[in-house]
Amino acid sequence: MRPCGAGPLAAGFMALAPLLPSTAAAAQELSQLPPIPTEFPELEDLQLPSIEKAVLSNGLRVFLVEDHDVPLVKASLLFRGGLRTSPPDKVGVASIASGVQRAGGSTAHPGTALDEALEQKAAYIEGGASPETSSLGFECLKDDVREVMSLFLEVLQTPALPQAKIDLYKSQVLNVIDHLWDNPAAIPKRQLGRLLYGADSVFARTPRPEQVQALSRADIQVHLARWQRPDNAVLGIAGDFEACEMKALLEQTLGSWRREASQPDQVPAVPNTPIPQFAPGADTVYLVDRPGLTQASVGMGELGISLGDPDDWALDVLGDILNSFGGRLFDRIRSREGLAYSVSGGWDTPLDHPGLFAAGGNTAAPAQFLEQLQRVLQEAAEVAPTEEEVATAKSETLNSFVFNFASTNAQMQRVAAYALLGIPEDYLFTYKKGIEGVTPDDVLAAAKRHLHPSKQAVVMAADAKYVKPQLEASGRAVVPIRLD
Repeated sequence: MRPCGAGPLAAGFMALAPLLPSTAAAAQELSQLPPIPTEFPELEDLQLPSIEKAVLSNGLRVFLVEDHDVPLVKASLLFRGGLRTSPPDKVGVASIASGVQRAGGSTAHPGTALDEALEQKAAYIEGGASPETSSLGFECLKDDVREVMSLFLEVLQTPALPQAKIDLYKSQVLNVIDHLWDNPAAIPKRQLGRLLYGADSVFARTPRPEQVQALSRADIQVHLARWQRPDNAVLGIAGDFEACEMKALLEQTLGSWRREASQPDQVPAVPNTPIPQFAPGADTVYLVDRPGLTQASVGMGELGISLGDPDDWALDVLGDILNSFGGRLFDRIRSREGLAYSVSGGWDTPLDHPGLFAAGGNTAAPAQFLEQLQRVLQEAAEVAPTEEEVATAKSETLNSFVFNFASTNAQMQRVAAYALLGIPEDYLFTYKKGIEGVTPDDVLAAAKRHLHPSKQAVVMAADAKYVKPQLEASGRAVVPIRLD
């Protein structure tokens, strides 16, 4: 038993006591602090940086932004297509190709030779792929831009693609596949996508192990040649340079890049998949059995809208009304009912196909959680939000708008991506004005068109022996689904 008296921690505080202000003094200091502001000035209009545009002799569109604050140059070469370009029998080739192209180096500077050359100059070259685009970019000090750009061009035109790196990236993808379903919270939305788009859709598919294992170096070469061509790309470059000098350097280097002679004159169309007519059963729950889980991961959703839909702005405002701290979902499901620690819902808005509306969370009481979740969403589709709710949601969106302009490089990349994907250059400003004009009636009308809780698919990952009786007792049909 610890003896009575001050231990070392207490003794330490006692030693500090003469240095600490008294309670009365601290209260007096607090009373002298200025009051917390409750009103804020309107945000000033934001302006895009000056952007120079050029077209190289090979047809590559270039966007240049001068930024002389730091002596760096950053460039990003974006290609249209992204992960969707993998053929149906070679799903995964797009992501593997983007990694191996950089990791394997070039024929002149393979692997570690490229790494060492870049390390000596504190520079980097990196590749990546997203659902809509793939990319290859670099960053370096302005004095090294000519040499780094030469290395960058080697990686673009003559990638080494060594088998050892291909095997490494294939093993990494296989490892991801092995652990794809480890996180129960990620299961509902992934399965919602497979139900609503189709398991083999370019919008929802995942590679199968046998597809990845069968990928060859020749497959990667064909993929890169097919999609990496000047007329399927844009270059954004920002940094400490003079635009006229940089345009001349780009013409000397990237201007020599041409599509391979074996490729057709026209850029291939980005793969698309027809949307199936999936109709979930009324009051049906698609259940993934995960024995041992103490909570159920719940998701419900339906097909939504794409970018540019007339209801885009109103649904964004509704998303904030539902999701903000103290929003409708949080208030009902966490604060009032105590059914979940976190809950959310909202719309994805991809470019050229309907995105998903998805809502859900983790709960120990899935039947009650579903009932309350559907109730909140149904109310949103039947009753207009208050003026105060709309004003608060719009304020949150508009006050975060400034972060779209956090850096010159981010602005450059956005402008380049918009040009590649056919999005108007002033889209962000159009979006801002659209949000400013949203009314409660707009929100209700959009919700009526796009929010149908009683018709949404419901997916749950949970221990079936515990949740199935609860769900069936509440009048829901349970349909088991397997993970594959």
